[in-house]
Amino acid sequence: MATIVLLTLVLSITVTVFNPALALTNDNQKQKAESLLTILSNSNITIVAAFSRLDVHNIAVPQTAETAYTEALAHAEEAASLMNQEKYDEASGEAVKAMQKFEEALRILESTSPVEPTETEVTAEEIIGLKTNITRTIEYTERLENLTEKAATSGYNTTAIENRLSEIKQHLENATRQLSAMNLEGAAEELCTAKTLLKNLKESLEGLTNRVKASNTEKYLEAAEIRVSATKANITASANLTTEAKEDAITALNNSEKNLENARDLIEKDNVDDAIEELEEAKKWEEESSRAAASVAATPTSVAPTTESFTKAENTESR
Repeated sequence: MATIVLLTLVLSITVTVFNPALALTNDNQKQKAESLLTILSNSNITIVAAFSRLDVHNIAVPQTAETAYTEALAHAEEAASLMNQEKYDEASGEAVKAMQKFEEALRILESTSPVEPTETEVTAEEIIGLKTNITRTIEYTERLENLTEKAATSGYNTTAIENRLSEIKQHLENATRQLSAMNLEGAAEELCTAKTLLKNLKESLEGLTNRVKASNTEKYLEAAEIRVSATKANITASANLTTEAKEDAITALNNSEKNLENARDLIEKDNVDDAIEELEEAKKWEEESSRAAASVAATPTSVAPTTESFTKAENTESR
């Protein structure tokens, strides 16, 4: 009964995946998604055969395998649905999740079976693993490309990194073609080469990231220095604050300025991480100054200091 249910699910997902309306185009995202869905469809058949083999030997299918397989089908069906909606990136993401669950189910079934896995099952597991690995590496490379492009737009020299990323992409494209031709050894070699090049690129990328990080941090520091100075002038000139409130607010801003000075010294010493911590402390003192002034403001028009969250600078840095 379990096998019949699984076969029914396989048939439904296969029909969805091979919708005739999904014609191949030159769109790389679409081709990537279609390739993943085709592998999913073929893998389904292999996994169901493994389920059937347990039935033949009157061995109960482990619940963990059924759960993994059901989850895989859910991801695969969602991938096919997204494909029909022309949401190719999202479809690829769901397909990768389905592959991970397919691989998990197949490993459980192989460990439960009283006989050695068939050559088809072994091959299917290799294909799923390779395709998942290639897809993840492609996505990681694309993220690095986006980072490099942003750095280049900001005036950084990224030519060497761009050339290396282009080389890596070529090896990943070769790996995809080899896998499509069922040359698993060739696909694995191309993937290995791409990963080795990525590993060698790590130092250059870290250097670029640190330069961008330092630049963003210094920009925030400059803005914070101007902001604190202007806020101190506003508080000093305010007629709506008590003497005690002014003293508390100014004291907090003086502490903020000390943190900003420390941050500048650290940036000059290329210690950006510690500089960021000093900037966080400076922000807290700005907020303390705002609270001191706001707590005794006499009218809605009284002058109060403003603060700018460091979150924006951190987000810029992470991008």
